[in-house]
Amino acid sequence: MFGRMFVAAMLVVVAVSAVWNAPVLAHHGASTFSPSEITMKGTVVEYIWKNPHVLLVWSTKDDSGKTVQWTGEVASPESMMSDDGWRKDTFKQGDELTFIVRPAKSGAPNGIIDQIKKPDGTFAMRYSRLAGSGAYAGALTDAEKAARAKAEADAEKQK
Repeated sequence: MFGRMFVAAMLVVVAVSAVWNAPVLAHHGASTFSPSEITMKGTVVEYIWKNPHVLLVWSTKDDSGKTVQWTGEVASPESMMSDDGWRKDTFKQGDELTFIVRPAKSGAPNGIIDQIKKPDGTFAMRYSRLAGSGAYAGALTDAEKAARAKAEADAEKQK
């Protein structure tokens, strides 16, 4: 009798765990985002360096000229440090950037950031781990990281 009750209890625990964990497993799904990309220029409003994903918030103008605030996510801080050399101070409020984004299918102003370009045409991020690198060239090379670090150091000296 006790053996059957124990087995039944374990089956209930397994079933309940599966239901509770479904949202966690769905976390990495991209079905809420468009497979198509849009490109926009924007001004950084906020840069949020935290797990599980780094977020960038920027303002841009829509087709009617109205200012819209967008939120985009990239990979974890650890991935961004490894792939692109990002730090918690890589972006600052007021930075002008070009974003290539896969927007939310709902039409809300948020999405997965596929690429980020600086005004000089260099990449701050050349591909997205979240989007699966697609046709992009891959993570920044050591030479590109060094060139970016030099440009940042030169900009600091000019301040």
